[in-house]
Amino acid sequence: MSKDYAKKTNQKKKSGASRAKRKKALPTKLIFFTFLLMSSLIALLVYLKWYQPLPVHKTIQSKKISAKKPAIDDDEIPFYKTHEEMLNKTVEIPIEDLKLPDDLNRYVYLMPCGSFRSLNRAEELKAQIAFTGHKSIINKVKVKSGLWYRVELGPFKSKRKTESIRHRLQDNGFNYCKIWRKKIK
Repeated sequence: MSKDYAKKTNQKKKSGASRAKRKKALPTKLIFFTFLLMSSLIALLVYLKWYQPLPVHKTIQSKKISAKKPAIDDDEIPFYKTHEEMLNKTVEIPIEDLKLPDDLNRYVYLMPCGSFRSLNRAEELKAQIAFTGHKSIINKVKVKSGLWYRVELGPFKSKRKTESIRHRLQDNGFNYCKIWRKKIK
């Protein structure tokens, strides 16, 4: 005998049309406390926005009037001794500290971007790099496995310039360029 799974006959019938679960009403104390908290927060923000304390020289002026001493003009600002000391201060740096370090230009930076067995592929990469606006050279390198053609940019004197050129090349799709530091003798 087949059983009909679509119609379930054993369900308990609810009395009444549709009974939604009734939500419990919030206690009035909680509503009042929330309202009080929010209104005090708004009052604090309004107070902080429009509160302007008296300037320091006006409070000094009011104290001096009460002491029956001559009043300070509104335009006059007290001049402190530390301010005067700072104006008369000079800074002297020894010449030895201003000299550039001796090893500043002892390095040059090279950027190889590819190494190929065939000269045609190396010239192709050199042409693609030329389209980005940079000049590259092809060096012949002899190794045990034979003759290789290395495409290089440089030499550059500063690493910052080398990094800048490498990032420009990466934006154009040349992701294999590395930076080598070479010591000058």
